Amino acid sequence: MIVYYVRHGQTDWNLARKMQGGGTEKELNETGIEQAKETKNILENVKFDVIIRSPMFRAEQTANIICENRDVPIIVDERMRERKLGELEGHDITEEMESKIWDYDLNYEIPGGESLHDFEQRIFEFLDDIKLKYKDKNILIVAHGGVAKVLKAHFQGMPKSRNLNEIGMRNCEILKFEI
Repeated sequence: MIVYYVRHGQTDWNLARKMQGGGTEKELNETGIEQAKETKNILENVKFDVIIRSPMFRAEQTANIICENRDVPIIVDERMRERKLGELEGHDITEEMESKIWDYDLNYEIPGGESLHDFEQRIFEFLDDIKLKYKDKNILIVAHGGVAKVLKAHFQGMPKSRNLNEIGMRNCEILKFEI
């Protein structure tokens, strides 16, 4: 199975460097819409058997733009929702906060949110599921930066520091991996 993974396009909170997790619905800004259109052009000649996206609006908008004029089913999967950041939603992003919440060994319990290990477990359950359902298929997944951190650590290796804050993904960047 070949998986193409796209992080959603830019939102105003991405631009303002605000914590935007699984409890915050924000729409794409004009830059985000243009990024999704560019990604659509890049993936124009790639055949997808199925598209799976996060239930969040920013992922929905991105997937709809990328998949415009394709006759491919789009499946919404709750497990692709961004990490729930609880009390941190909407706060300014600081290096200290990012380092704390993405430290794999610390596994910080965000008040009202998700620990990193719980978040990772949700994503691994999703991966196990799609391995069975979509063997030998091409899949497009449209989701979030936090999901990308977990996927990159899994498929490309955990950073030596064991802090996923070192792993990033730009809005509408494309990852490709084989399962």
